[in-house]
Amino acid sequence: MRRRLIPAPVVGLVLLVLAWDLAVRLGFSGHGSVPGPAAVARQFSVDGLGFYLGSALPTLQTAAVGWLIGNALAIVLAFLVVAVPAIERPVLSLGAVSYCLPLVAIGPVLVVTCSDGTPRIILSALSVFFVTLVSSVAGLRSVGRALLDLLRAFGGGSLAQLREARWPAALPHLFAALRIGAPAAILGSIVGEFLGAERGLGVVLINAQQAMNYPRIWAIAFFTTGLAGAAYLLIGAIGSLLTPWARETHANLAGATAERRPGRSRLVSAAQAAGAAGLSVAAILALWDGLLHAFHVSTFIGKTPREVWGYVFDPSAGADNRAALAQESWVTLRDAGVGLAAGTAAAVVLALLFNLAPTLRRLFMGPALALQSVPLVALTPLIVLVFGRQLGGVAVIGGVVTFFPTLVNVTLALERTPRDTVDLMTVFGASRLDTLRTVQIPAALPALFASLRIAAPLAVTGAMLAEWLATGGGLGYSIASDVATSDYDALWARVALATFFSLIVYQLIRSAERAALDRIFSSSS
Repeated sequence: MRRRLIPAPVVGLVLLVLAWDLAVRLGFSGHGSVPGPAAVARQFSVDGLGFYLGSALPTLQTAAVGWLIGNALAIVLAFLVVAVPAIERPVLSLGAVSYCLPLVAIGPVLVVTCSDGTPRIILSALSVFFVTLVSSVAGLRSVGRALLDLLRAFGGGSLAQLREARWPAALPHLFAALRIGAPAAILGSIVGEFLGAERGLGVVLINAQQAMNYPRIWAIAFFTTGLAGAAYLLIGAIGSLLTPWARETHANLAGATAERRPGRSRLVSAAQAAGAAGLSVAAILALWDGLLHAFHVSTFIGKTPREVWGYVFDPSAGADNRAALAQESWVTLRDAGVGLAAGTAAAVVLALLFNLAPTLRRLFMGPALALQSVPLVALTPLIVLVFGRQLGGVAVIGGVVTFFPTLVNVTLALERTPRDTVDLMTVFGASRLDTLRTVQIPAALPALFASLRIAAPLAVTGAMLAEWLATGGGLGYSIASDVATSDYDALWARVALATFFSLIVYQLIRSAERAALDRIFSSSS
């Protein structure tokens, strides 16, 4: 069998670049906002590699510190969860809260309460914490009971089990999480630079936007993507070298798929979902109040939950405040919903095409994985330039964060349908479409729901980012305005509201997942 001289993903990437160049030549340039590949390459050459590396150094420094802190804290807590199972639910609830905190919402709060580069470090740490926590817990618990019993029979205690069995089993899961966290940490650092910094890729990107230097905007976006992709590949290579016994492991940001518990009623499922949501809200309120007191944040800037409650339900101004918050919330939820629906639909359709036409998957799955590393804050200005500042641009921005995790998860799930089931359908004369519809799609539903849980909080972040940088409406824009006017009561109220919505959407999708999977499994049993 002859080996391909050029890998299929490289061919796919070349085809995408040629399509881009052709579109610009045919006049699709967004009134000059979409330069061709040659113009972007020329701008990069004129600026020089040193310009981009010098700008990237502060971004990478804060991203690296945040990445280390967030991952270290997650690993320590994962060990504690495995050692003390009673603390699992509150720890994972706090992890879910950290994941549902929209960076665009929490960023301004950190900027006014912290100094220097601390906000960027915290944003980077928050970006990686949850995925590493969930993946580490799953890895530490992936050890077979027989091996643990064997170690115990030879006198091995908890430390010996951790060192000889749990830690090696967790390494593939951990490296998968570390790899995903590298681009996320860069995103957190750039978001912090957008909110206030003297140097960094975010600052250069803002300057290029203000100067309407479109080739440089695109060059910065591609360079940032290259950095994120390089970090992703480097950590993956290190993981492959240190864990040669493990196959490719994919971290699940949403946690394990919902457990199926036969005989569990919908009422019990709903009660569990409500309890988890209530626990998460209580945890964040307690942590919110505790951190303000622990770090002695000025009462002028830092507002407690009680003060935010007073702002919302003030006897004189509370009605106006609630009306404004309700209107902004509707805009943000609409924007997030449109983005989530658009990205999910596009990803599912493309995953089905990849399954029906394997050649397309070989050509374009690699570039799709590469684009997954694009920091959203670097991509947003480009989307605004091309698609405008109305609902279309918002849908694309929200769709981007939803599209890639859904595409990857659903494509892999369709591929991993048991071969004997597919062969059985073929023996009975089923067409390719029939097999896809009756066997593969139902088998991929858990992956789809897990992807939705991954994407739902990100869709809220994407919507707020679009509102902040493009549309001038919704919670995202109002949060930026509150910082500019030092209206900290309103700022904290909107941040709390955005986080609450992310948590509720996350729990609703989790509840829908459990109900759907229970129905599927009960009907097949």
